[in-house]
Amino acid sequence: MFLTKAKDIILDILFPPLCLNCQKHLQNKNKFICDNCLITVKFNNTLFCPICRARLADNKRICHYDSQYLLAAAGNYDDLVLQNLIHYFKYKSFKNLAPILGEILIKYLSNLSLSMVKSQKSVVVPVPLHPRRERQRGFNQAKLIAEIVAKTFALELFVNMKRIKNNKPQAKLKDSEMRIKNMAGCFKIENPEQIRDKNILLVDDVFTSGATMNEAVKILKANGAKRIIALVIAKA
Repeated sequence: MFLTKAKDIILDILFPPLCLNCQKHLQNKNKFICDNCLITVKFNNTLFCPICRARLADNKRICHYDSQYLLAAAGNYDDLVLQNLIHYFKYKSFKNLAPILGEILIKYLSNLSLSMVKSQKSVVVPVPLHPRRERQRGFNQAKLIAEIVAKTFALELFVNMKRIKNNKPQAKLKDSEMRIKNMAGCFKIENPEQIRDKNILLVDDVFTSGATMNEAVKILKANGAKRIIALVIAKA
């Protein structure tokens, strides 16, 4: 016990815990980001149109009535704090950032006061990774934050949407048409009766072109899902 504590003290001296955003020393080495940075995150207060990104007054559709879902984005990707947190979470394998990012989603959803979040006819669905990609990363970032959302609001978590194509990462494709083609036919649903006639909170980390969400929504709708809200930490 003494040796373990001494080792931790020596490691903290040699490699002091730093805020992932501002690089200042952290008093609590388990937090990863300082309070001063965290309170600067600017939260959105509405839903958005996933096509034109318009803010939806009273969280009701006011444009693009043919869209099959609405977008719920807690913040914007040009927020440097969110950008850094997502980068370390997704690309640097900082799995322990999940609770911080989950709390950001929970705060945003709570402020929206959506009736859907309180309904037992709602199901939380994480956007899946291909099994090979998940093994490489060690976890599915969307599933980790989806679990937190589902547990907080006492909603069912549905993990039977599967990615069946090990396609190129969307971040490496800059052209929107290439992104759409890259995602085509990517998902399948197992045990569709579990989502039939259910409202869906479809969870991912970032909304960029919308190609991933569009494909996921298409397969969910084809299997009987009703209202769908795409929930992300940030939209680009």
